[in-house]
Amino acid sequence: MNTNTISNNPIGKEMADAISDKTTFFKKVKVNYPYWWQRVFAFLCILPRTKSIILSELHPATVYRLLSVLIDLRVKGDEGDTEELSFYKIIQSNLPLLTDYIAIALNNRVEEPPKWLYQAINYQLSPKDLEYLVNDIYRRLDVETFFGILASLRKVQEIGATLDPEVHTHS
Repeated sequence: MNTNTISNNPIGKEMADAISDKTTFFKKVKVNYPYWWQRVFAFLCILPRTKSIILSELHPATVYRLLSVLIDLRVKGDEGDTEELSFYKIIQSNLPLLTDYIAIALNNRVEEPPKWLYQAINYQLSPKDLEYLVNDIYRRLDVETFFGILASLRKVQEIGATLDPEVHTHS
C-alpha cells in the first residue's frame, strides 16, 4: 500500500499513528484558575485560557508509575455485600485511581500532574473520552512486551544460566 492511500484514508492514518505511537492531539480543555489574579492574567491573554491534551509515548518511569496504579485497582467487593452494592463500591474506590492513571499518563513527567489536568479529566471529558484515553494509555504501556521480557528472563533463570559474567582467576 503506498503512502498516498494511507494519507487519503483517515482510518488508515489513525491506525498508522496508533501503531507508531506518534504524538497526537486529543482535545483542548479550558483551564479554570483558582486565584483571581490568574483569572485576570488569563483574561489579558498572559496566561493561557485553554490547554491541549496530547497523547505521547510513555517514558519508562511513567510506565512504572502507571503499573503501580493498576496494581492498586480494586476488582472485588467485600464479602457479604449484595452484588449491586459491591459493584458501586468497586466504582467508588477505583474512580480516584482511574483519574490518577489518566492524569499521570497525560502529564508524562517527573512532577505530579497539575491541578487543571485533574479538573479537566473530572469535569470536561465525556465518558467516551475517558474510555478512549484509558484504552489508548493501556495500549501505550505495552505490557505484553514487558511480560515477554520477564518470561524470557525467567526461562534463562530456570535453565541455570546467570546474567553475571564469569570471573576468571589465575591460580
